[in-house]
Amino acid sequence: MAKIFVSPRIYWQRYDFSSLTAKDLHGKVYPLLMSAFFAVVLFGSALNRMPEEGFPIVLLDTVVITLLFALTYFLVSFLENWICRMYGGIEYRKSSIFLLECMLPFYLLYAVLSVFPSLFFLWVLVAYGLYLMYFGSQYFLKIAYDKVIIFMIMSVLVIVLGVAVAQTLDGIIMGFFVD
Repeated sequence: MAKIFVSPRIYWQRYDFSSLTAKDLHGKVYPLLMSAFFAVVLFGSALNRMPEEGFPIVLLDTVVITLLFALTYFLVSFLENWICRMYGGIEYRKSSIFLLECMLPFYLLYAVLSVFPSLFFLWVLVAYGLYLMYFGSQYFLKIAYDKVIIFMIMSVLVIVLGVAVAQTLDGIIMGFFVD
């Protein structure tokens, strides 16, 4: 997966995911990534917000954010799977691998920015996920070239919807606990 992250045009075509099942992805890979994400966000939030809000609030917010991002991934994964079936009967395992790889920049940036919030301008790198998605839809999912733009628009809308739901729920939940 790291090779795709570095050079998507080449490795979306070359990499063989046949040994990776959806059970492996959601049962091993994703929980490991979410655990690392939780640890980094907790560390960053504790470093930057604990003097003002205290550890219980920081811990609660980190747990809520991690759970909502997991929920977002599965919501987006469900909707993305539906879109993938619409565009050629792409199987769930393949669409899950595709989605996880494309959302990785978002998760990494969120974790890095929780430690270094002054680097907020790096959010522009979330667009790299779109770059990964563009080449992955052509070379990995094998979506016809004339349908890629529509696929990308639908996928971006689904991801934005998922992230908006997560951020809204985070604001509502944390609104009960913070002044």
